[in-house]
Amino acid sequence: MRCEHRGSDLSRPLASLRQLEDPVKESRRGTSSTGMPGSIHGMRVIVVTESFHPRMDGVVRSVDMLLDHLDRHGHSALVFAAGPGPAEHGSAQVERVPGITGLVYPDLTLSPVAPFMHARFLRFQPDMVHLASPAALGVYAAAVARFVGIPTAAHYQTDIPSYAHRYGIAAARGLLERAEALFHNSCTVTYAPTEEMALELRSRGFERVRVSRRGVDAEFFRHDRPGAAAASARWPAGEGARILCVSRLAREKELEVLLETARQLPSAQFLLVGQGPLDDQLRHTAPPNLQLAGPLHGDDLGDTYAAADVFAFPSRTETFGQVVQEAMATSLPVVGMRAGGVATLVGHHRTGLLADDAEQFTRHVAVLSGDPALRTTMGEAGRAAVLPATWTAIHDRLLEDYAGLAADRKGRHGWTGHRSAS
Repeated sequence: MRCEHRGSDLSRPLASLRQLEDPVKESRRGTSSTGMPGSIHGMRVIVVTESFHPRMDGVVRSVDMLLDHLDRHGHSALVFAAGPGPAEHGSAQVERVPGITGLVYPDLTLSPVAPFMHARFLRFQPDMVHLASPAALGVYAAAVARFVGIPTAAHYQTDIPSYAHRYGIAAARGLLERAEALFHNSCTVTYAPTEEMALELRSRGFERVRVSRRGVDAEFFRHDRPGAAAASARWPAGEGARILCVSRLAREKELEVLLETARQLPSAQFLLVGQGPLDDQLRHTAPPNLQLAGPLHGDDLGDTYAAADVFAFPSRTETFGQVVQEAMATSLPVVGMRAGGVATLVGHHRTGLLADDAEQFTRHVAVLSGDPALRTTMGEAGRAAVLPATWTAIHDRLLEDYAGLAADRKGRHGWTGHRSAS
């Protein structure tokens, strides 16, 4: 199952699309995907995701933002999503693909086959296929895209090999890394969320890796939300600092570190927001000063961020750490692990504190819990750091890149994607 790729210029990283000296892209500036003058518009994008509503995680949230951007700016999208759920998202139709549920997470469906996908590709006539954290369904979609002749962009959002030791299959990590590289190298391009992650992927043998980071809505995530006072009631009763963690409740998030920190700091109040397979276990083992809030969305989530004093996130396996960026936008200092995307986002001693182990994580939370002035200084610096990362700017650059890749494919090989299903 290979996605066709051609062209040496795809090997350049996308650290900044504005500085990318791509001759194909230069020829696309000032034109739409249909060749009309003006900014890029009218693109047709197929989005393939392993995780989608009603499930909620970082992949779903990033797909939501992409679909909203496409809708607002006059582009067309068709979604293929594994498992049951809504058949529409905004103006986009969502094709639900059945599969096997519960192999990894109780609510996650693996869909290795979608027999109707080929006909839908031909009918929709896409310019680009966007693979969000591709696994089973993404591999199948990539094969269909190759057959039809459509470029594919694989977005690396889940570091599956890093989960191996948490799920008792540490010996399989090398095999998983080789399989990932083989698949991603068969696609037109792979996007990493940070330059650091891109370097890591290249060291594993990934080719044609570019960077497209995640955005944040700093108008929504802000410290002065009017609902913050009411949201503070979600924490256990007490006068100490309010510590927040927003996370999927799963093994790879290492939430036992958070629970132990709460035990060590009984004067602080902790709130854990999220859902996942460890929900029941965590509720039974959480100390009295840690409350599980379940999943929160929309204003409830934004208000809860705004009511917190410190954001504490113990995961070491994040490719990016979107919840960390949301916390920073809300002017929260962050305590995280010196690993993955969190270490990229958090400036140690500037926007938060990074830990090398569980004991240091607890000490860092204790320091910020007892120092309101330091919390304010770091929180203000954190918000300033993420303000430029707007979803609109990031998606505009991504679509500019997609238009260049689509034009490159058409110019070199003739456009085979726009074929009639009849």
